[in-house]
Amino acid sequence: MRTGSLLFFYLFFSSAQAAVPSVKVLIAKSLNHVQVEGMDLRKTIHTQKTSQQYSGKKLISFKCRPGHKRVLGKQSLLVASLSSPTGLISWGKNKYQGELQLLADTSSNSCDLVNSIPLEAYITTLLAKEMNGTWPVEALKAQAVAARTYAFERLKRGSSDKLYHLESSEKDQVSGTFFDATEKTVMASRETEGEILVGPTGKISPAFFHSKCGGKTLRPDQVWGGVEEGYRSVNCTFCQKTGMKDWNGKIQNKKLISMVDQVLKKYYSDQIADSDLKIMPDSVHNSELRLYAGDRLHIIKKSYLRNLVGREVLPSNNFVMSMRDKHIHVEGQGYGHGVGLCQLGALELAKRGYDYRQILSFYFPRHKIKTAYAP
Repeated sequence: MRTGSLLFFYLFFSSAQAAVPSVKVLIAKSLNHVQVEGMDLRKTIHTQKTSQQYSGKKLISFKCRPGHKRVLGKQSLLVASLSSPTGLISWGKNKYQGELQLLADTSSNSCDLVNSIPLEAYITTLLAKEMNGTWPVEALKAQAVAARTYAFERLKRGSSDKLYHLESSEKDQVSGTFFDATEKTVMASRETEGEILVGPTGKISPAFFHSKCGGKTLRPDQVWGGVEEGYRSVNCTFCQKTGMKDWNGKIQNKKLISMVDQVLKKYYSDQIADSDLKIMPDSVHNSELRLYAGDRLHIIKKSYLRNLVGREVLPSNNFVMSMRDKHIHVEGQGYGHGVGLCQLGALELAKRGYDYRQILSFYFPRHKIKTAYAP
């Protein structure tokens, strides 16, 4: 981002965050040593109830030591927080807006690092990581609303045993740092500020997204088992000619038997009684796999199998399996879990002139856009 754009980004978010909630994002875990740097730092040691203000540039080091006792059944304990009146603070080579918080993991001799950051600033840097900061603004705006909805739902839900709302990882959403923001991501956040998706009854539920659906999106219950209000599976032809092509791979017969057995034990309280597997004819967009072990039929979710086999072997939940040459051959489409917003589909729609509201209404046809907070 150019210097002028960085200045605009800083001035915009430092002056317009009064009504914007802050979200706490886990950016690193299991650390043994932490060094934080900034101008005129304020350090608060919560375990000692002390606070200190430093003048000028300061580097502060923490060593994670054992001895912290679990409080009220919580595994994490807030040890220290650091902030700067400049609004920026450094950890390693990266700069973060907001406050950095050090958590002690009471079950080990390590620390976790959390960034407490205004939600709009979080969205602006996230867009460059979860999508692409150079993509059309309307695609980025659709992504901004979806990612804001996910984060806002986590913020409102809270947690009884964690001192943060979500992780910067594929488990939740991958956030960026201050310098990851671009002119387009700033614009996408600013022009959708406070907007989230709600279901038919007005309930806020997580808005999921993925790289490429491969022709058809999936509902949350088809992948994870839990029902989220308002989701529908939609046919999507817009991602077909872009991004990762159709894929294929192999799984050894013995490994598949082992994986199916693990799936049955973990999710179905069942197990394989016969190692003679026969895979039934299938369609790439079926969410379940049908196979016989001996003379017994088992029906399992493809997403459960993908969780155990791994994303390298099964890049998406849209695949078919067949037995050839004593190996299980797999052919599939798409990349990611397939639920909600298809990012490459959104890219193509934006290129065709669709605005972000139209993109979101296509992938979330029963959801509505609502302003959760105003600047």
